[in-house]
Amino acid sequence: MCASPGSKTLQALEVVASCCTPHATNSKLGRIVANDIHPLRLQALQDAIERSGVPESLTKRIKYTNHDASKFPTPKSGTKFDCIIADVPCSGDGTIRKDSHILPNWIPSIGNSLHDLQLSVLKRAIQLLNVGGVVAYSTCSLNPVEDEAVVGSALMWGNDVEKDSVELLDWPDKSLPGFKRRCGVTEWRIAHYDWNDEDSDSFDRDDLPRLTWVDSFDKAKDACMPNAVKSMWPSKTEDSKLMNLEKCTRLVPQDNDTGGFFVALIRKNKEIGQ
Repeated sequence: MCASPGSKTLQALEVVASCCTPHATNSKLGRIVANDIHPLRLQALQDAIERSGVPESLTKRIKYTNHDASKFPTPKSGTKFDCIIADVPCSGDGTIRKDSHILPNWIPSIGNSLHDLQLSVLKRAIQLLNVGGVVAYSTCSLNPVEDEAVVGSALMWGNDVEKDSVELLDWPDKSLPGFKRRCGVTEWRIAHYDWNDEDSDSFDRDDLPRLTWVDSFDKAKDACMPNAVKSMWPSKTEDSKLMNLEKCTRLVPQDNDTGGFFVALIRKNKEIGQ
């Protein structure tokens, strides 16, 4: 749904290619819709695919679209998708090993401000799935407000609309033997800089307020915290225990010599209203 710069599109194309058999008809071959909201990024994606060296017989299976992922239209044919990759815009704090600008410029409001958009994209992805289809929600962030908070809120939303309509899937360990993963978290707090704190002793060496940790949405409202929405905090309802957020996957750099990454696999079991 947010396809640029193209590495995941190419990986999806490999899956399509692996499913092709010598006797497969054109109508039975898989197709990929690669979408990005920014026209220039979409053009960069197309250029990357053309440079990849993948045969045209496969690249022609890709259709490029330019939509806001949170409002992606249902195809005119009415046909929905079997698999969706929702690699959403994020703060990128998991990329600090390769991008030296991320850490010095990091502030908690970046992830906090993206949460609502990320949740909207994931909800739309779930709506666009066929029953039995799977969406892979991912970020290159390890901030729970962009990860488990989004997944948990989407699960609560889907199952409120239609009971047992969506569920988290277990990580397919057999697909990547030896690959190290860490489970999703179930408890977290939300950080922000309290610019209304006039106490000079509360500011650090960079003239920024010290981080303030907020335990609940009600406390955030009392503190006039920017971008605060209820879905950013862990649900305290009894149903929240059934979400199994530990099935989410966190990849920390030191485990596999990678960047930081988060992914959750969500299956749609019943149709959900638009």
